[in-house]
Amino acid sequence: MKNYLDEIYTVSEFQRNHPALAEKAERALNYLKGYCPGSKDATFVIIEVEGYKCVAFLLDEFAPYVLSDMIAPFDENNIYPLQGLVTLYAFKRY
Repeated sequence: MKNYLDEIYTVSEFQRNHPALAEKAERALNYLKGYCPGSKDATFVIIEVEGYKCVAFLLDEFAPYVLSDMIAPFDENNIYPLQGLVTLYAFKRY
């Protein structure tokens, strides 16, 4: 199953908006890059999964954006091992 985003929040935008977490985001980004061959010029984004900030790799540059299954979670204390991303369906709230 593919994981889609309607809007992206790049790692560089996140770092500007959250300077306290900028270094951890950079470390998570570099960690994930090691597992994404050919990612030199790729776009990496920040998503939130189960309360953790995560760096994710965009597979394409067009909306809706498709994410890779691999993500690198982090918080103010740690960079966590790579995780797999699973899409869960939910009702849209009006």
